[in-house]
Amino acid sequence: MEQLIYTLLAYINNSLNKDINYHVAKGLLEHIHELESFSLESAAEACHVAPSTINRFCKRIGFRNFSSMRNSVNIPVGASLHEANNTPLHTNELFMQLNENLAIIDQIPTEQIDRIVQRIKKSNRIIILGFEKYQVQAMELQKKLLLLGKLSECGTNFFKQMDALTELDEDDLIITISIQGNILSSYFPFIEKFKAAKGQKLLITFSGELGKLAVFDEIIQCGKIENSSVSSYTLLRLFDVLFYRY
Repeated sequence: MEQLIYTLLAYINNSLNKDINYHVAKGLLEHIHELESFSLESAAEACHVAPSTINRFCKRIGFRNFSSMRNSVNIPVGASLHEANNTPLHTNELFMQLNENLAIIDQIPTEQIDRIVQRIKKSNRIIILGFEKYQVQAMELQKKLLLLGKLSECGTNFFKQMDALTELDEDDLIITISIQGNILSSYFPFIEKFKAAKGQKLLITFSGELGKLAVFDEIIQCGKIENSSVSSYTLLRLFDVLFYRY
């Protein structure tokens, strides 16, 4: 559900005109907790549009149809590699988890960091993909690269991120931030376009399972999956390491 909420909010926030698609996005957000039980017809009725308009909107934001979007609202157990940990942490526990993640970053081989830095330098075009709540961190990485003289792209709309993948060639780079590995779930429409995309693929994650899938050319595991609650702070530290080795 979280990725769908971000996608719909991004659509509303970036709409220059309050056209019919704006109102569809708004209507879906207003009924987000009911979508799982909606049929195409009931969703159309809730948004005051025709069923065909709902399906066209779903395709516009990257889903095959309304059914695939509805499935993303409540991903069943096993669809994502790990469940998010949203339990609030006490201060001592927060620092303990953060220190554990920082220790993992310190253990990343310098050779790997330098290899990634060289890949960034040589890439003609860089696409940064931030999923779930990590779009803010993706934009922070984009800013740091710009300060180093390297322009990159970081779309805040999910469907724009997907469209950008079809335009890449072998000299380009895709940097993906997916802490828990949910992007590789079959319930997200992203994965097939990602696999087909040209260019080098770098993943920043806490998951140790994604390397088995042979999708990425380079993987940085910068934390423990059980320490996902401090992932935002961890990513900022990793970006600093890349920045200073550039």
